[in-house]
Amino acid sequence: MDKRAVVTAVLCVMAALGASAAMTKVVPADDGKAPGQVKAAPRGASPAATPLPSQAQSSSQPQAPAGSRSSAAQTPGASASPSAQGGPTAFTGALFEGDVTGEHFCTATVVHSPGRNLIVTAGHCLRAGRAGEGGASFAPAYADGRAPYGTWKLAEVFEDPRWSDGTNDDYDLAFARLAPDASGRNIEDVTGAAVLDTTGRTDEQVTVTGYPSDRKVPRTCLSRAVRLSATEQRFDCADFPGGTSGSSWIAADGKIIGVLTGGDTDDVSTSTILTGYAAELYARATAGGAGAAGGGR
Repeated sequence: MDKRAVVTAVLCVMAALGASAAMTKVVPADDGKAPGQVKAAPRGASPAATPLPSQAQSSSQPQAPAGSRSSAAQTPGASASPSAQGGPTAFTGALFEGDVTGEHFCTATVVHSPGRNLIVTAGHCLRAGRAGEGGASFAPAYADGRAPYGTWKLAEVFEDPRWSDGTNDDYDLAFARLAPDASGRNIEDVTGAAVLDTTGRTDEQVTVTGYPSDRKVPRTCLSRAVRLSATEQRFDCADFPGGTSGSSWIAADGKIIGVLTGGDTDDVSTSTILTGYAAELYARATAGGAGAAGGGR
């Protein structure tokens, strides 16, 4: 797939997290590349992918993992099972400009965290700024104009400065803290979450669910992640167009081992390999995950 050109207009988010919480503007971002510019041509070949039916909810169980690399940081957080309310497919959804009546531009996944209020997506999907009005929101399990678990306002975005300031594709990753809903619930208590694995895993079967920006239902595919370099991996599946940026690559054990960030065509997608930089970014996001001021860019 081509590098996702998500949204060029600036928009803001105000999330009410209590009288003392800091408010941060969140904007859908350009991909940081000139029009038509894509990543380097992929190397190697992936086994044939297995498209799965479009579904109202995300994620399917892939095959057993083939291996892992152990030179990076430990997996953050404890294993978390999806809640009874959400089930195992509820924690992936679409990112919207405003509420679900607006346009969706990227995909995100609830990631397990101590604050139970964190999502992970691609860095080029979101950027943080000063407090303002308006909003960007996350709709887990969105389908056909319906958000069965509600919509959740983004409150704060965490990015690696090597991406946010230098647009280095090796660090194209972002976490976002979500405000509680009107009932005071955190997102993970409603949908469950997937655990982030930052041990550098690749070369194994993964399931990827993304939200094409020109459709109202997700697209799910089972294929094999293939290492391209020390920092990049590839996933082959037909018809993963713009809007699928930020899709989590979920291994057989339910852990996130990649996040879709780009690719040369709609049939070839890429992700950074999640290593120590992702663990450090996760730690920074969770340190601010209880609503503390600061900790964004």
